Amino acid sequence: MEVPVLLVEFEGVIADTAVMRESALAGWLEAEGVTHSPALLALGRGYSTEEAVRRLRRGAGLADDETAVELGRLRVEKAFAARASKGLNVRPGLRKALERLAACARCAIVTRASHREVDFVLSLMNLDGIFRPVIALEDAAPPKPAPEPYFTALARIEQLFPGQQLRALAVEDSVVGVRAAREAGIACVAVGPLAAHEALEADAWVESLTDLTPARVRELTGVSTSGRR
Repeated sequence: MEVPVLLVEFEGVIADTAVMRESALAGWLEAEGVTHSPALLALGRGYSTEEAVRRLRRGAGLADDETAVELGRLRVEKAFAARASKGLNVRPGLRKALERLAACARCAIVTRASHREVDFVLSLMNLDGIFRPVIALEDAAPPKPAPEPYFTALARIEQLFPGQQLRALAVEDSVVGVRAAREAGIACVAVGPLAAHEALEADAWVESLTDLTPARVRELTGVSTSGRR
């Protein structure tokens, strides 16, 4: 039986955390005495916190220093958690949209965020239990834009639901994630305010996850209406 599988990036797709992450990175740069700009911050977009810190250090002309990268990562993650604990913006209709999608497809998270961050925010948003499995930063190496997180997710789903023919569709908020999905041979929907040339690298684009319908999922995965769970 053919079954559609949604492999969803957590940051920027489910949780509106991209601005918080960027703000935490900007605060870290200021503490380092670096004057930041939108162009500099954009160098870290779509990457894990550690890789974003590394890329921003290089973009600012700072020497490669893995100790400094680790300290930066810790500072950014602490600042991010503090911001997230004060509340998150949840797009109206997100829960209903997720329930609709979960009724027609297996739903999993494949994210650049850590398990601690994902579990914390899902709990705040009362979205526990919708996604199985959650493939976070710790579960696959190297991270996006490498395809390994997607390969890990598909292998885990095959273990959880043996005997099903999976038809995967990734949902990503950055060109980094889109390229990871393409490298894994998975169709991809881009979400949110990507530049036009970046959105064109995906198979489809929607403004938000609430605009992704079960019919569109089946169309993009090639699963007919008779191929439901």
